[in-house]
Amino acid sequence: MTKHKLVVCDMDEAYVEAFAAYLLERLEDVTISTYTDTSDFLQGDGNVYDIGILGKEFLYVMADSNMDNIREKLYLCDERVAEEFEYLPMVYKYQSMEIVEEMLKRINMKIGGSQWKNRDIDLKMTGIYSPVAHELQMPFGLALCQAYSEGGRILYVDIEELSIMQSLMHREGGKNMQDFFFYMKQDKEVSLGDFVATFMGIDYIRPFNNPEELNEITGEDWQGFFEVISRGGYDRVVVLFGRAIQGFAHILSDFDELIILTKQGDYYQRSNECFLDYLRKLNLQIKMDKITLPMNASNLNAGNFILEELVQGNLGMYVRRQVMNRESGVVNGVA
Repeated sequence: MTKHKLVVCDMDEAYVEAFAAYLLERLEDVTISTYTDTSDFLQGDGNVYDIGILGKEFLYVMADSNMDNIREKLYLCDERVAEEFEYLPMVYKYQSMEIVEEMLKRINMKIGGSQWKNRDIDLKMTGIYSPVAHELQMPFGLALCQAYSEGGRILYVDIEELSIMQSLMHREGGKNMQDFFFYMKQDKEVSLGDFVATFMGIDYIRPFNNPEELNEITGEDWQGFFEVISRGGYDRVVVLFGRAIQGFAHILSDFDELIILTKQGDYYQRSNECFLDYLRKLNLQIKMDKITLPMNASNLNAGNFILEELVQGNLGMYVRRQVMNRESGVVNGVA
């Protein structure tokens, strides 16, 4: 079996030694090289690496010398992030090593070959739909992914008409949902790993850029999209339906559960009832739970709004409690 070549480069010799030792212990079918000196790295050993985890000093060297011997680069960073490398997937020093392992598995899917940790996967599909268009539905979905991540690998798919997810993550560029469907319609081979990014240890597909792009996707296109996702090696896929896309009912029939996200108040309950009437007529064999999210975005502004803090703060704790209640049988079921 072909071994994947991985290189770890950073000026902190003790960290590199400990990090490489951990990866060697945890990963199969991989060889690991290390560098702690940029001159030695520049001179090189003649290898072409599948994956490189590099501190900023080594990324600068690669950029200045036009080195191109690493297929997939990850930025090994501390609390001070170099802006010119923000476009790269990031590995934060001293973060959970389990998260790093999952990132490497995802990249391995992209470059081809068998996974380092093969296992049979019983994929679960979770949908989120808010008839009242709750303003925190996107962070709610991300917090739900965090809560579910303890049970395996999670993929988050945001199908809002106008998602602000990339903006709140302070990220730009990269292949998004529209690119995915363009490749698919051109009968080009679609590798899921090409379209997946990672935030707070959660894999996600970059959303559409504008509402018109979403309108062009047919129900048949969506079926093809979810078929590709089903082969992605995830334990659960969480899909935020920002609207009822074409083929919505047929797609929902393949989901395991649908979370109906709502707000407090009689006005919003009327919207929920209209949506529930629609679902009852479909006679779907799917678990449905209603969650009333008491938070709102009225007190969030540019001075105090950080997505990570929101997901890990009150919203995240609320979502985690909801998941725990549902797993223990205390649910807000929909009749």
